[in-house]
Amino acid sequence: MADLILQQTKSRQSADEIAAPYLNAEVPTVADAYAGARDIAAETISDHASVRGQTRAKALQWAVQSLAKAGTLSIVGVYPEKARLFPIGNAVEKNLTMQMGNCPHRRYVPKLLELVVSGAVDPTEVLTQEAPLTDALEAYENFDRREAGWVKVMLQPQPSLTSR
Repeated sequence: MADLILQQTKSRQSADEIAAPYLNAEVPTVADAYAGARDIAAETISDHASVRGQTRAKALQWAVQSLAKAGTLSIVGVYPEKARLFPIGNAVEKNLTMQMGNCPHRRYVPKLLELVVSGAVDPTEVLTQEAPLTDALEAYENFDRREAGWVKVMLQPQPSLTSR
């Protein structure tokens, strides 16, 4: 079922008919079958760079298709330099306005620091790895390859020799 989701093919079958072959004692309902298929599809996307690229391209295509003429398309996130597929012709035909960029970190950092300092938020709850600052490049490569457990990394500076 995950393969069907990833292929994004149209089907004349109902959701119940598509899920029926996958129902069993461990997967008793159609909702359970789709939840499992979504999890498998998400894992596949996360694990394979080529699938991530295809998914990004498809998301951009759907975004342009779903907008009304003279609409605004906003893209926030990290797209790799090699991302080359964008339906520019469709966007121009619809006279779309496009805004894009990475997350506006500077806007949020002061408020986030305030929440951490006040104790309202404990950022260590979301950390999945800890590494010395000298291993920053290796840590980023693990994160970039989406290796298991490399979601949020705390880089620890080495204690200086003069602080002892």
